[in-house]
Amino acid sequence: IILTNSILDGLSLIEPGIENVIAVEGTGNLCADHITRLRDNRVKTVVFAFSNDAVSRGGAGILTDLFITEGFKVKLIFPPNSHKDWNEALLSGVESKKIKDLIDNAEIFESQEVKEALKVQKNNIEYIFTIGDIKYTLTGVKEIFVSDLKVSVKVEHKNDFDIDNLNLCSSSSRNRFSLNLSRKFNIEPSRIQKDLLKILVYLEAQRNKLLGTQEDDKVEMTEEEKKFGMEFLKSPDLFEQIVNDMTTLGYVGEDLNKQLLYLCASSRKLDDPISILIISQSASGKSMLVDTVRKLTPSEDVVALTSLSDQALNYIGDLLHKFLILGESVHSEIIEHQLREMLSAHELTRLVTVKDDKTGKMTSEMIKTKVIVASVMGTTNHRINPENASRYFLINADESREQTQRIHEVQRNKYSLERHYQKKHIIPEIIKKHHASGRLLKKLVIVNPFRKYLRFPDITMRMRRDHDRFLDLIASVCHQRQMQKKIKIDGNVEYIECDLIDYKIAYNIMIYCVLAYTMLDMPKSAEDLYEELREMAKESGKKKNLKTNEISFTQRQIREYTGMSNSSVKQNLKTLTEYEYVSIVKGGDARTKGYYRLKEDEEINKLNFSTIPTPGEIEELIKKDEKKDK
Repeated sequence: IILTNSILDGLSLIEPGIENVIAVEGTGNLCADHITRLRDNRVKTVVFAFSNDAVSRGGAGILTDLFITEGFKVKLIFPPNSHKDWNEALLSGVESKKIKDLIDNAEIFESQEVKEALKVQKNNIEYIFTIGDIKYTLTGVKEIFVSDLKVSVKVEHKNDFDIDNLNLCSSSSRNRFSLNLSRKFNIEPSRIQKDLLKILVYLEAQRNKLLGTQEDDKVEMTEEEKKFGMEFLKSPDLFEQIVNDMTTLGYVGEDLNKQLLYLCASSRKLDDPISILIISQSASGKSMLVDTVRKLTPSEDVVALTSLSDQALNYIGDLLHKFLILGESVHSEIIEHQLREMLSAHELTRLVTVKDDKTGKMTSEMIKTKVIVASVMGTTNHRINPENASRYFLINADESREQTQRIHEVQRNKYSLERHYQKKHIIPEIIKKHHASGRLLKKLVIVNPFRKYLRFPDITMRMRRDHDRFLDLIASVCHQRQMQKKIKIDGNVEYIECDLIDYKIAYNIMIYCVLAYTMLDMPKSAEDLYEELREMAKESGKKKNLKTNEISFTQRQIREYTGMSNSSVKQNLKTLTEYEYVSIVKGGDARTKGYYRLKEDEEINKLNFSTIPTPGEIEELIKKDEKKDK
């Protein structure tokens, strides 16, 4: 907040657009109530912009000492060029930019005690703040919050402690909490209030780092970086490099998943980016896949959240053309609705109550915020709200034993000299290359010239959105390969066209990575278990001279044959039973051993994707039309 010692000076600073200015009408008029009000509104820095006379300078010095003692940071600025006050300075031609520079560059006065007092530790579930001889242990801290931060606090002082709930963002809640503790520990309430504000300031700073709400300077690339990124974008083996680079970073296998996640991140620059939901059991590699792509994406374009309050998305400063990572898909219905609105309408809307300045009446006002994000989430639950599922590409992490073996092989090299060399020299260059290419990509109009040849399954309602997402996927591949294309012009519109290479890459991802799971509506791990059960039953049937669907087996036998974990076997057996591919012939409750059989010895019914033309078929159709034109 900026304080002047006259109303005229205050208005003079407000006129050219300087914000947060209040006149105190004399340096002697500030009192304890004002300090309390500033603290309650969580003001951190006070700028004294007083007049240039001896009385004002002396008063500013006294107030500086007072406010530092009360825990504020303080800046002092005075009218430049020996002008007596700010009104005179601005009338004489001093530019507002110069005043803003004075404010930004002024020395910060702060108590050394305040700087060094706060010690912070964090583990998985709690923050521990030590301030002097008091220790505050906070649990239930949301990483993303706006005007509400309810926590449980354990306070330890000497050999005593107390536990209570507190809303750190509420002045009344802090006051109540401080009074209760002051009675128990015989400490001044103001001491505890100051401690709570320090804790809140720290948590707000952590939130702002997480959201990236600090102003990011535009990243200026060197000529070497531009050349480096351009060579990559023009490479004929662009998508092979994406796969190989992610393998070098440590994520092995799953080539199509890698390409799709990378395309999701780069599609953030389009008006219709793609979003992905990864559905797999715990420890399958969902988080590592996302984190690998995150490393390759310019940091200024990434918003990564692990938890958030119901209204936090409405207050993130910038969600235009960002790669939004939301961690595990465990959110309230309010947040789920907001995500659907973001992905479908590309905006967030909220109705707020405001007071009309003229009439004094309360009215409702609709606030809309433009949002364009490429979003990725993970979940262990394949039973997803259909409204959410239809807005994402649904994919699985590879849960096979072969993938586990590949991961083990990579892990065994963790402490090798080769891996050390990669981490020190090769990986930084890979990250630099992808960051440079990501910054070079431009938002361009994309035209699909073979759209008239496309066909898509139409047996279910969700196919309407899947077809639209397939078109977005083709456009995303085209966007990633834009430096390999000629920019065309139609009037004032510059555009690039999709080609058969774009279609082939998108087709392979859609057929072999996305639709196989989306249309089955069953986890791939359950499908894989079903095929192993068929093999196990066939082998046992030959020995016992029984049909495949006459062989009974227990969960233990399944674990020993497949090598799957107990929880994975239980979860997937339950799914196969619900879908009526497996039946329980005996037991199966909490107290008795369960015996299972296959219903039939048949493959799981899958959707026929032959409706979607192959790249070869598209090429033949184009050639036929070209012959007709000739």
